[in-house]
Amino acid sequence: MNALPQEKWYILGAGSIGCLWAASLCRKGLPVTLILREHRLKSKQHQQALTLSAEGEIHHFQIHTTTPAHLNHPISRLIVCTKAQDALPALESLRPHLANTCNILLLQNGMGSQQAIAETFPDHTIWAGSSTDGAYLEAPFHVVHAGKGRNWIGPMTTSPPGTFDELLNNFPLAVETCEHIEEKLWQKLAINCCINGLTALFNCRNGELLDGAERQQQLEHLIEETALILQQSGMENPHLKEQVFNVCHATANNISSTCQDARLGRKTELPFINGFLINRASALNLPLPAHQSLLQQLREKNIE
Repeated sequence: MNALPQEKWYILGAGSIGCLWAASLCRKGLPVTLILREHRLKSKQHQQALTLSAEGEIHHFQIHTTTPAHLNHPISRLIVCTKAQDALPALESLRPHLANTCNILLLQNGMGSQQAIAETFPDHTIWAGSSTDGAYLEAPFHVVHAGKGRNWIGPMTTSPPGTFDELLNNFPLAVETCEHIEEKLWQKLAINCCINGLTALFNCRNGELLDGAERQQQLEHLIEETALILQQSGMENPHLKEQVFNVCHATANNISSTCQDARLGRKTELPFINGFLINRASALNLPLPAHQSLLQQLREKNIE
């Protein structure tokens, strides 16, 4: 008996995380198509060379590409790797192409976009992910896996069993399920609140935040305020400073997504990271002077 054809995976967004996951699916031999914006589709053959640099090795793949306008098959497996601010409108553009049983995995930084999508697409299976992998683009479609971390994925809505099993076994990235994914999203948010904006301010790699008294002092002030909000929100984390410093060491060579956006003059995800935390603090009637000062310093550099 012939084996059933493997269901195709679609990835929306070809930034560092989109390319990392696309390459990882290719390495496992799973069929994958990258969904690009119209102006990025260069070839009528809908093929794109994709390069992955990881652990001292370079891997090359030929990957299928398309745009929302060229889609002619229903999507049943979708990983959304756009920026947080782009996730909902980008997904709305695909709504006509989503199968009724489509499983959607959201890989955005920060908080807020995942909840908005779960509310807007109540009839689809929505999962969210939290990752400590470090990745950046050396060039378009050339992703560097700068720090091997862990990935937790879990349901934001009711989910059938086996939804993302192909990502859990013998997958190049370390992926595991988490029933209470919002707790993981909060943990990642806390770390990003301390690291991402600061790397954009100093235009540096993650590990360079530990270089010099000024950077470390500002980092520690952000950690103290973030820990306070976690505590007041019922998610106390006495090890936050240790975790932040460990991430800086483990991903020392990584350029955060916020720093990458700042270098390219693009809008960052800071409203969904530090901005989300400041809004939470405001609701609790708590000041966050270090976070507010950081965002003001960034605005003065035209980074928002």
